Amino acid sequence: MAALDAILWGAAALAYGLGDYVTTVLGVRMAGVQEGNPIVRRVSGGDPGPGSFAALKLVSIALFLAAYWALRPSVARLAVPFSLTVLGAVVTVRNVRIIRRRT
Repeated sequence: MAALDAILWGAAALAYGLGDYVTTVLGVRMAGVQEGNPIVRRVSGGDPGPGSFAALKLVSIALFLAAYWALRPSVARLAVPFSLTVLGAVVTVRNVRIIRRRT
């Protein structure tokens, strides 16, 4: 199961970490899009800058990692990186669509 864990965390890092980060920063900075997540808007004081959004991403990933490590090794544990991968992919695709409409 260790190999599957690594694959899922790699996919989560690409989709949730990198994909969402890049498309959000591009959308906010280049396409004039407002951040859609009310929690992120509130914490960042409006639309997040690259640094504050990176910090928020790192904190959220750390929380998901903590949840992952708190679970006993089982198939249920894999739900954490799998969920992050799906969430990241959905948000990234949504962001790309919004950016394409604005540019």
